[in-house]
Amino acid sequence: MSVSSSFSLSHVRSLAGFVLSLFLSPSLSAQSDSTAAPLPPPAAAAADGTIRLRPTIGLGPGMLAFYGDVGEQNKGFSPLVSRVGYELRATTPITPWLEGGIHVMHGRLSAGERNLSRSLNFDSRITTGGVMLRYNFHQLLNPKRVVEPYINVGFESVEFLSKTDLRDSQGRPYHYWSDGTIRDIDEQAANAGDAVVIHRDYTYESDVRESNIDGFGKYLERTWAIPVGVGARMDIGHGFDFRMGATMYLTRSDLIDGITPESKGDRAGDARNDRFLFSSFSIGYTIPMKAPQKKAKMTPLHTEEVDQLAWMGDEDGDGVQDIHDKCPFTPHGVKVDAFGCPLDGDGDGVPDHMDDELNTPPGAPVNARGVAFTDAELLKAWLAYKDSGNVNIVASRVESFGPMKPPPMKVKRVYVVKVGEQVESISEDLIQKLLSIPDIRAVEQGDTTFYVVGSFESIPEALRRELELKGIKVEGRVMAEENGRLIDVTDEVEAERAKMTQGAPSTPQPTGEVIVRVQLGAFRYPLSRNIFEGIDDLVILKGDDGLTRYYTGSFKEVNPAAEHKVQMLLRGFQGAFLVAFRDGRRISMKDAGAKLTGPESMNNAPSGSIDKSKLRYRVQVGTFVGNIPMETMGKLIEMGDVKPVTSPDAVRYYYGQFKSRKEADDAKAAIIKKGFADAFVVGDMNGYIIPADEADQLMKQP
Repeated sequence: MSVSSSFSLSHVRSLAGFVLSLFLSPSLSAQSDSTAAPLPPPAAAAADGTIRLRPTIGLGPGMLAFYGDVGEQNKGFSPLVSRVGYELRATTPITPWLEGGIHVMHGRLSAGERNLSRSLNFDSRITTGGVMLRYNFHQLLNPKRVVEPYINVGFESVEFLSKTDLRDSQGRPYHYWSDGTIRDIDEQAANAGDAVVIHRDYTYESDVRESNIDGFGKYLERTWAIPVGVGARMDIGHGFDFRMGATMYLTRSDLIDGITPESKGDRAGDARNDRFLFSSFSIGYTIPMKAPQKKAKMTPLHTEEVDQLAWMGDEDGDGVQDIHDKCPFTPHGVKVDAFGCPLDGDGDGVPDHMDDELNTPPGAPVNARGVAFTDAELLKAWLAYKDSGNVNIVASRVESFGPMKPPPMKVKRVYVVKVGEQVESISEDLIQKLLSIPDIRAVEQGDTTFYVVGSFESIPEALRRELELKGIKVEGRVMAEENGRLIDVTDEVEAERAKMTQGAPSTPQPTGEVIVRVQLGAFRYPLSRNIFEGIDDLVILKGDDGLTRYYTGSFKEVNPAAEHKVQMLLRGFQGAFLVAFRDGRRISMKDAGAKLTGPESMNNAPSGSIDKSKLRYRVQVGTFVGNIPMETMGKLIEMGDVKPVTSPDAVRYYYGQFKSRKEADDAKAAIIKKGFADAFVVGDMNGYIIPADEADQLMKQP
């Protein structure tokens, strides 16, 4: 296994040197002799020479940095500013100088690379678990040491689930052009002139293994690793200890980022296996194996003499007796209050004798010398931190730490009937059959949308529903579903089908049941999902005519369907109309029970349209994190008609409401002249922000 990354090893060597210089310096040894309590021995030896074990449980966070093909071995980036991970350990001393136990770590690992030759990125959930040994240099250090260095080595299993960001929120693929922009059409394509600029959404939606870009197939997403690291441990009393260190995981796989020497073209990497560095700190607690024996305290003084000493003592000489002194060891000569604490006139948390600014405004953040930070200093500090990270660090908490997820739910398996799937488009005949099924729903896996029916506790129930669907000439296949993911269970299904063969009912005849739905529209270009916010039963089907149709609702009677249509018209879907189906075929609204008939063919049905009176253009002036400089805020106020929109990561400011793209472009040009160089035009549909080019397409709808 190769360990040739000079950058990663230099960080490990620097940390090791720093730790050893602290623990072996004469000044620290002298101090530990007089003022600090020495570390307890990790394992106490009994009279017969055996070791009494003292088990310790530890937990703590850390940062994960990736060293592999993507990101050029983390070249130029700090390993301490990256993704977050968490570790759990359970250890016990084996000898006074050796500790062993189990170690578990979980976190997120990612890297990105963009240059003239290639653009790659990935994000992976990493879970490791195994055994670890720690050596503490017990034979070499001062027995009264306060802090002890250590080295550790282990053997752990590593499981990874890697994804990559290949498309934006609307499903448009990224094409990296030579001018530095990202567009929706390849630069070398014949229709490259129609390309529009898009932006990465940093949502890692594509599974690296399932995408199979390099033809590696279904490789194992797990491997073994040898973790090697250095660190330091310090006892903090009452059975607790504090540890910090850095561990390099030397894996036996080159597939964590999905790039190997066998990758295609510019994607090819080097022959070294992937590695990652975990820099962490943790708090541990040593479980006492036996309650300590309390020794009787003896004193040569009488009770009255002890009471007098306790009441009259003033160790720091501040004039407040120790029995009342809430701040012992006050420096000599410092003015104190009635409780013996140094005075703090401005209440900023810094005592007056250490405060360089005695009249700090109430509530203002201050530095260690009690001086208030200015807005410019706070913004500068934030930008400095943000700029110090690698390409994976952004202002959003979601991007840095991942979305906050609820506790993992217990996996429950149900059985469904898969009746169709869609990658690009499906036929008109299949569309009519799918829409005839009242409980049809979609399950998305990668780039494919599967259409399934039902949710059954047992396979026989699902087989009966499969037979019912044959009545309307819909071929189905029973599959299992676990947490929204379909699983092939052919062997189990065929076994149950064999049991049901004898005495099984014949294929049922069509029921004649009518299903009425609301078609919101048929569009040449797919719409942003923001427009359909709040419509939970949305069904999206792209036909072989190139149109993408959107449906909502599933009703057995016309009247409730008509009421639902009215609600959709009020939402701005001006082209919404009713469609009806029976036994896998489209029928007229008259045959469905309505007094007026609707379109008789899905191909000649009018294309859906959006109420253009509700569509506007705005200019996004800028995005700000933290406090806005007063000069910038003054420009926004002077501009007028500026609306702030708050999100979890920042505040975005939008200017104006324009009916045409030209008006918005003119306003953008004027705003750029005011100093907002990053301003750009967006669309606004019923208060939902959509890309400007999508708003242009909606404006062109008939």
